[in-house]
Amino acid sequence: MTQWFFPSRGFGGTEGYADPALEMFKGDPIRALAREVCQNSLDAVRDTDSPVRLEFEKIFTNNNKFPGLIALKDILEKCKLFWHELDDPKTTNFIEKGIKEISEKNLFVLRISDYNTTGLKGAFSPESQTPWKSLVKGNAFSIKTSKSSAGSFGIGKAAPFVVSKVQTVFYRTYDETGVRAAQGVTHLVSFRDPGMSSPGEDDIRRATGYYAQGKENSPFESIKELDDLNWRDEFGTDLFIPIFNFGESKDDWKKEIIIELLDNFLFSIYSGKLEVQIDNSLLNKESLTTYIDKYHPKTKHAAAFYEVIREDNCDVIEETSPLLNTGNLRLRLLYKPDMNKQVLVVRNSGMKIAKIKGLPKSMSYSGFLEIQGEDLNKIFRGMENPQHNAWEPNRYEENPSLAKRYKEKLEEWVKDKITKKLQDISGSEQDIDLSEYFSGQGNNTNSNEDKDNNKKENILDSTKNVCVIQEEVKPKKIKVKDNSNGSGNGANKVRGTIDDKSDLMGHRHRSGTRSGASPSGRKGFTADGGIDSIYSSQKEVLVSARIISKGNGVNRLIFKAEDNISNGEIEIVTMGENGKTLPLIVDSVQGITTLTEIKDGHICIHDIKADVKYILEFTIHSNKAYAMGVRAYENRK
Repeated sequence: MTQWFFPSRGFGGTEGYADPALEMFKGDPIRALAREVCQNSLDAVRDTDSPVRLEFEKIFTNNNKFPGLIALKDILEKCKLFWHELDDPKTTNFIEKGIKEISEKNLFVLRISDYNTTGLKGAFSPESQTPWKSLVKGNAFSIKTSKSSAGSFGIGKAAPFVVSKVQTVFYRTYDETGVRAAQGVTHLVSFRDPGMSSPGEDDIRRATGYYAQGKENSPFESIKELDDLNWRDEFGTDLFIPIFNFGESKDDWKKEIIIELLDNFLFSIYSGKLEVQIDNSLLNKESLTTYIDKYHPKTKHAAAFYEVIREDNCDVIEETSPLLNTGNLRLRLLYKPDMNKQVLVVRNSGMKIAKIKGLPKSMSYSGFLEIQGEDLNKIFRGMENPQHNAWEPNRYEENPSLAKRYKEKLEEWVKDKITKKLQDISGSEQDIDLSEYFSGQGNNTNSNEDKDNNKKENILDSTKNVCVIQEEVKPKKIKVKDNSNGSGNGANKVRGTIDDKSDLMGHRHRSGTRSGASPSGRKGFTADGGIDSIYSSQKEVLVSARIISKGNGVNRLIFKAEDNISNGEIEIVTMGENGKTLPLIVDSVQGITTLTEIKDGHICIHDIKADVKYILEFTIHSNKAYAMGVRAYENRK
C-alpha cells in the first residue's frame, strides 16, 4: 500500500518543530547541504581513478507530479488540529506554511545526484544496519564503506531536510550490485491519527514518517514520479527535495554552494577527486580559478590555499614525515605577502577538516597539510567533532591518550616547520611586504568586504626578536603642494616648522637649535623664522619593502619603488605607542652604488629606477628590536 506511515510514539514524548538535528543546520542551510552531501558522496567513491561527479539541479514541476505531496498535506492538517490548543507559534507557522506551499499548483524540487559511487547498499537486506538503512532510517549512527570515511556521527543526514519547506526528502539509489530502491522521509511534528494505530496502541504519532510499503516502512524498487523527473542509468544515489526553500531565488543558492565547495573541497576538486555541476555551472579543476576570482572576497582563503596546492608553483616548499609509524604527513608551505597564515588540513578524501590553532603569525604564509594512510586517517577521524572543524582526543574512545599524542605530534611538527623558516632565511631575502603599513599605499579606499582588514600586523622578520604591533589603519592621502608656479622646480628647500598638520614634507635636524631634535618625516609648514627644513612639493614614493634582521644590529633592506627616484631619501620608521609612525636614525649603510651618504639619519638615494629590486644593509642608532618599515621620498630640487 502506497502511503505515508508515522510510527506510534508508544506513550512516549510529544515531538515538536525544534528537532535538534535539524536546528544545527538551519543557520546556513545551503552551505550545510553542500558540505554534508559532497562528503557522503566522496566517502562512497567506486573508482578512485576517476572523479566523483555530483549534480545539483533545480526542477520546476506540478504538485501532483511529485510523490506523496497531496497525502502529506492531509497529514499537516492533522498536525494543525493537534497543535491548535498548544499555542506554539513556531510549530503553527511551520504547519500553516507547509499547507500553503503544497496547495500551490507548481513547486520547485532540488535534485542532487552522485555518480561514480557505490550507491546505498542494503535497501532490502534483513540486516538491521546497512548503508541504506543508516541514511534513511538511522539515528545518530552512520555506516560507511571505508574505515577512514567521514560523517560517523550520522548527523549530517539532517542537512537536506532544512532546505525543504516541508522538511521532506526522497531517496533513490542504484547500487553497484544492481539493486534499485526508493523511499521518502519527512520530519514534521507529532499528531493524532487513530487510523494508523493498531488496537491498544498509542494513537499519537511520531514526527518522522516514511513514504514506503506498509507499516514495515520497506522501500520501493522504484517510484515512477521520481523516474519521470530524472532517470538513473549509472550506479549512485539521488536526493529529491520538494518545495525547495530557495527555489524562487535565481542564483544565490548556486553561489552559496560553489563558495562552500571551494572552502571545504578545494583539494578534492584540484586533485580530480570531485566534479560538481550546479545547474549550468561546472566546478572542476579547470574552472577553479574562474570561480575563485568571481566570488572574491568570499573566496579569499580558497585563493591563498590554491596557490599552495598548485603542483606547478615552484615557490612552494614541501616537507614529508612519518607520524608515529602509522602514516605520513605531507606539508606544503608558501611564503609571500598577503597570505592568510593558515594551514588547510585534509584527509584522504580531500575534504577540509580540523584547524590547527596557535600557528606562528610573524610571517606571511599559507600551508597545506595532507594526512596520508588509512590507519592514520582513522585515528584523526575518530577525534573529529560533529562539525569536522576540531580534533578532540577524548572522542577517540579506543585510546584517548594515544589520540592526544598523535594530535600533539602533528601540530608540533607543523609549527616547527613553519617557525624553522625564520632561521632558514636569516640573512637572505624573505617575501614580507611591509610598505602598506608604513605608507599611504592601499589606504585610499574604504572596504566593507572584511572588517578584519581594519587592523594590520606590523612585523619584524628576525631570528632573534619578533615584534608584533597592532595598528589601526585609517584611509589617508599623501598631499603634495607645488610652489613652483609651473617652473618644474617645486622641491625648494626652505625654512619651516614641524607641526604634524600641514601638507609639506619636513625634516627636523639633529644639528638644529631645539634640544633633542631628531630627523623626522612628519608634515610641516614654511616659516621664515622656522628652525626646520621643509621641502615644498616633496613627493612620497610608494615602495614594496622587506626588512630582515641579520643580527648584531645589521638589517637587510630589499625594496622596489613604484616610480623613478632621481634624488631622494629612504627613511626607516617604526610605530609608536600613540599609533603614529616614528623615525629611526640610520647610522651606517652599504650596498647599491647609488647610495651616497647618510644625512640627518636618512639614507640618500639617487637614480633609482621603478620596479627594479635594490638591496642594502644598514644599522640604526639603537640596540633595541623594532617593527620596522620604510618610507621613500623624491626631492625634486
